[in-house]
Amino acid sequence: MKTEKIYFPKWVGWFFILIFVPLLLVLEYEAFYGNDPYPAMGAVFGFILILIIAMMFLVSYRKMPYMIIERQTKTKKEEK
Repeated sequence: MKTEKIYFPKWVGWFFILIFVPLLLVLEYEAFYGNDPYPAMGAVFGFILILIIAMMFLVSYRKMPYMIIERQTKTKKEEK
């Protein structure tokens, strides 16, 4: 069996940072300084977004594979 590891391109990590960091800042500001009765939900959601950003960055910089594909190789018996 042959194993292939699939990764994201490097621009995906920077794209996620560009999109999610301003979103994270707005959500955290609104959770702690807005009229939200449950600021802990904003903190939990912010922690989840930070984990998503970290995982995308690790996958795009080839530290953690996005997908592992196992392919069967042909043996000499199967070729005949």
